[in-house]
Amino acid sequence: MERPQALTNEQIDTYHRDGYLILRDVLSSEEAESYLELIVRETPRLGYPPKLTYPDPGKYTISGNSIAEPGFASIAEHPTVVDAVEDLLREPAHLTAYVAYLRSSGDKGSGAHSDYKRWRPVGSSMNWLFTIIPLTDFNDDYGPLLVSPGSHLLSDVIDREARIWDVPRPDAKQLADFIDPELKAGDVLLMHGHTWHKAPAGTTSEDRCGFFNKYCGVSAPPAAGYYPYTQAAVDSMSDPYRRLIPFQSGKPLETTRLLLEDGENGDSRFLVLKDPSGRLQLPGGEGWEETEDVGWDVGARVGSVQELVKQQTGAELSWASYVGDLDADNGQCRYYGYVDPSFDSSTVTAEQVEWLSMDELISSLGESDPIYQIASKWKQPDVVRGKGKAIHQRKQQFE
Repeated sequence: MERPQALTNEQIDTYHRDGYLILRDVLSSEEAESYLELIVRETPRLGYPPKLTYPDPGKYTISGNSIAEPGFASIAEHPTVVDAVEDLLREPAHLTAYVAYLRSSGDKGSGAHSDYKRWRPVGSSMNWLFTIIPLTDFNDDYGPLLVSPGSHLLSDVIDREARIWDVPRPDAKQLADFIDPELKAGDVLLMHGHTWHKAPAGTTSEDRCGFFNKYCGVSAPPAAGYYPYTQAAVDSMSDPYRRLIPFQSGKPLETTRLLLEDGENGDSRFLVLKDPSGRLQLPGGEGWEETEDVGWDVGARVGSVQELVKQQTGAELSWASYVGDLDADNGQCRYYGYVDPSFDSSTVTAEQVEWLSMDELISSLGESDPIYQIASKWKQPDVVRGKGKAIHQRKQQFE
């Protein structure tokens, strides 16, 4: 049975027009103060990055699998917040980023930007939003959070009929003037993933603090892949909300492979390699993290799968899109997919290559084989996919 709609149609329309929606007084002053005390107390132990020593000026986050620490999970599953998120995403949600954020006195704030980033698990979905929950007033003393109304529309999807969705490079010159939504402790700002915002520095000697969690629709996985939550993170959530955690495996990510599709619709064929024993497998192998400038936001393996595919097949891919994770021999394997009408199969130079249709996959491998399972997930028509990039491709995130 579907739950009743939590937001009014007017609120939903406001969000889609302006790129944000404000819910006032979702947390009581006592609740906000309790969370604030928790974050301030735990920042010296859990705060990222390790190069900072609290309370030195800077931006500190308690993030990712720290959700499993006592007292933190409840905000990510707050019923009012989750219901509003799923009304705006128009489907059930996954928690793509858990972030308790503390900006200590003396930090200079941040300039205008949006958080869509093809190379990051937290920012590469085609249907996602922030839930920003201030635990101190976001005013001129602490430092406001300013938003540009309608700026999310500068990155509207180019072609919603495409197999893989894409967005244009936004023109910052077209941004509407930034406004101050006058957020108070306990409010919730629901902000579209493409909405531009900035955070000027405050003047007070107190910390500016809040939760900056991110959610995506279950049918729009991050193109870079999900952040790998631990079983402890799953267990920290209450039963009705464990569904918010997208990656539920006690095994670490160890390998990554690519499903390379040539052709569209009924003519689709998939590249498989044949090892010396005659076993068929997808190109790829032991994956690795790109550590430069990713911080705590791990899980993206686009760079490693691009390099492995180039080494093994000769094909150079400008992007890859997350498909799913399956158990492998020594952990989890993260799978990506690629299909492009302009792809030239003659660029594949490997000798031990076969191109198999879906029917040939099932006849050669069977329904339980990981290659067939991933190909089936890749071909699901109700999944909205974007283009994931490697971290070194940041300057080329818009093609």
